[in-house]
Amino acid sequence: MSRKAILVGVAALTFGAGLIPLATATTAEATSRATRAATGYCLDSGGDSSQSRVPAYLFRDCSSTSGNLKWVVTDGQIKNVATGYCLDSGGDSSQSRVPAYLFRDCSSTSGNLKWVVTDGQIKNVATGYCLDSGGDSSQSRVPAYLFRDCSSTSENLKWVITDGQIKNR
Repeated sequence: MSRKAILVGVAALTFGAGLIPLATATTAEATSRATRAATGYCLDSGGDSSQSRVPAYLFRDCSSTSGNLKWVVTDGQIKNVATGYCLDSGGDSSQSRVPAYLFRDCSSTSGNLKWVVTDGQIKNVATGYCLDSGGDSSQSRVPAYLFRDCSSTSENLKWVITDGQIKNR
């Protein structure tokens, strides 16, 4: 049975999937992340389609109509409208925070390309890591990350999906 994305207002999309248990962050790390405010930045492909895997970014100006900021969420994948690349965890679970990527071959069945969107969090099926804004709002475009401790209350891990954009609250 295919698991389709369902949009419920702007709150969440649910795909339903069993997730692997996560290791927890250190107390100091979790406390530091919990005190950071959301950036308000939107997930951005950067428009780069020169390689099979490229870094994912966050962009300050969510009012832009660029396809680089537009995403289609379906069957557990998050696909960029402009490049056709899908959000990719990269499979790295060696550190508490790792870079987020975009991958050209969205036909791959890898869990690295599968996501569960629940209660404002975007969690990777393969690694169990959640999309993380990193809290950096010092530049107009910053790297997107994935964070191990999805139980953190940090606003960096909270996202709103509306009108094709994925925005850090």
